[in-house]
Amino acid sequence: MMTYIDIEGKMVDLESHLSKARTLITLGRNSEEAYNVIALENETIDLFQCQFSRSTEGNWKVQNGQWRTGCPKGIRSRLQHACALCMGRCVNSRTANPTYGWRMPVNPTQLNGKEIGNEGVELKDGDVIEVGNLQLSVKIL
Repeated sequence: MMTYIDIEGKMVDLESHLSKARTLITLGRNSEEAYNVIALENETIDLFQCQFSRSTEGNWKVQNGQWRTGCPKGIRSRLQHACALCMGRCVNSRTANPTYGWRMPVNPTQLNGKEIGNEGVELKDGDVIEVGNLQLSVKIL
């Protein structure tokens, strides 16, 4: 089963963005301040709007906000784990164990008109995800 997100007429296959280093798909505003796998040019969308991940059953779910490192260089990294871009001089207090936290958007992500939490909601065909002033349709084939 393939899960697509229709973003203004462009179909985005979530599966195609996964790799060994990336098991979460982040969606947020395009900015040099933070790297998002799906980066949108829209000022109404937060830097850390939402993320997509696999549920234990293998289906996709959407979560409000994003799980991110506290390191400003790591936030800009394409990797979701510690980036090591600072060559061991990390701004985190313990470089071997960088700090992570849940970053919530200013305007919450909604699914079918209802605000979702960071625990996530499983996606179904025909669902509508609202981020900022955009409505993203879910297609499962």
